[in-house]
Amino acid sequence: MLLLGLLSGCFATAGASGRVDESAPCVTPEDTERMADQVLQLVNLERAEADLPPVTRNTSLEKIAEDYACRMIAENFFGHTDPETGHGPGDRAVVGKYSFYAIGENLAAGQETAAEVMKVWMDSPSHRDNILDEKWSEVGISVRSGGEYSIYWVQEFGDPADY
Repeated sequence: MLLLGLLSGCFATAGASGRVDESAPCVTPEDTERMADQVLQLVNLERAEADLPPVTRNTSLEKIAEDYACRMIAENFFGHTDPETGHGPGDRAVVGKYSFYAIGENLAAGQETAAEVMKVWMDSPSHRDNILDEKWSEVGISVRSGGEYSIYWVQEFGDPADY
C-alpha cells in the first residue's frame, strides 16, 4: 500500500530565495509530460463543470513546481512552507520571477495516477477551492519521483500581473 500525503491548498498574494540540491535523488518520471497533461485536462474539466474558464500551463510556474517538488524530496519534508528557508508559495514565485496578483499551491504525494491525485484534491475542500478559484488563469504542474512518498505532485496556480 502506498503512503498517502496530502496538504491543504494554499494561496498567497504578491509578496525570496529557495534552492534545490541538484545532486538530490529527484527523478523526472519517463511519462511526466503525459501525467501533467492529464492533470491539466482533469483540472479544466472540473473548471468547465463549474462554468469557469480553463487554466493554461505557464513555463515559469512549471519550473517553480518542479524545483519545489525536488526540494521536498531532497530535504525530506512535505509542506507548503520550506522548513529551512521559511518560504511559502508567494516567496517561491518571487524567486522564480513570476509576477502575480495571487498565487496558489496544491501538494499531494503517494498517488500513482493523475486520476488518483485529482480525486484526492477534489475530495478536499481547500484543494477543491484552489482548483475552482475563478482568479486563476495559469498553472504549473510537476510530477517527480523519489523521497519518502515515491511520487510528488505540485500545482502552482497563478493570477499573473500584467506589467
